[in-house]
Amino acid sequence: MEFDRLFSISAFEGLRLMRAAIATVPEVTLEACPEALIAHSPQAKMYDLEAARELHFLVATDAPHETVMFYRECILAVLILKMPAFAKLMTLGRGRFIKRIKGADYRDIRSVFREAKLLDDPPSDSDISWWDLVQGRVRLNFDQERLVRARYAESLSMAHERTELAKLGIQRDPIWMAIDDNTAGYDVLSYRLTGVGESNLLIEVKSTIASPLRFYVSRNEWDNADQIGEAYLFHVWDMDKNPPILHIRTVDQIRPHIPSDNDKGKWTNAQIPIG
Repeated sequence: MEFDRLFSISAFEGLRLMRAAIATVPEVTLEACPEALIAHSPQAKMYDLEAARELHFLVATDAPHETVMFYRECILAVLILKMPAFAKLMTLGRGRFIKRIKGADYRDIRSVFREAKLLDDPPSDSDISWWDLVQGRVRLNFDQERLVRARYAESLSMAHERTELAKLGIQRDPIWMAIDDNTAGYDVLSYRLTGVGESNLLIEVKSTIASPLRFYVSRNEWDNADQIGEAYLFHVWDMDKNPPILHIRTVDQIRPHIPSDNDKGKWTNAQIPIG
């Protein structure tokens, strides 16, 4: 079911009333609940009971029936399942999130948070605890998404290198180092022909959906790349394209974008443009 129907007070309140009816009358089942609820309370027809039934399987069964706390449980459940675009805004902090959802496009979303008393100022201790919980869960989900995207990019580089090695007549397979050793300093071990035979080629794989196209390199990654030099490549995959597009950069091409240390200050991460 689409996000807009699940993430609504109509669905939240419908489910709250359905669960209250089931708790009050044990013989009332979830399947029969909408009809039984409407027969008992005709105003229940105002709510999206179809969405409420689907929401039932997402919201914790021990969620409190008290209106505000129940709405908060519903918000958390739908956010974690659907991960809408605005969820990332929540990691910026409560105040910044509230400012960002003031536009007309966020009117319905804002009303849901308002009904759950999550826009009140100043926030109570329970409000703060809820925001901390949600921000942690959202960050965890986005971290998992980034990991999945990174692994996919690495698999694309593995496929690319298999093709390259076949073209070069090198009868070896690339090695997916990132799977077995996160401390190796590169993600894929491949090979190239040199004047003395086959030599190792170390590849750091990056995935990005940023616009303008860019990626980040850590101090440790750069130190490793700088030390290895010509035998090190960056594979940067534009994952916003279908299929993803590969941009290959050498150490010398990255070097002009690397910052310098000054006095007691040292850089740890650098943003590198593509294009």
